[in-house]
Amino acid sequence: MERKVELDQTVDDAIQLLVEEAHLVGWTRVEFLTAVLDAANARLSVIEEERELDEGSA
Repeated sequence: MERKVELDQTVDDAIQLLVEEAHLVGWTRVEFLTAVLDAANARLSVIEEERELDEGSA
């Protein structure tokens, strides 16, 4: 549980810094966070595909 709290805080801090940077170059918070979600979902899809390939070759 402590690890989850620490991870959540670390990610929240990093995203807050990125939101501030994005705002400086003209992005809205919604635009930026939507892009973050899209990128995270794409990475999760790659991980899932790799996992399926690994299971298929086992």
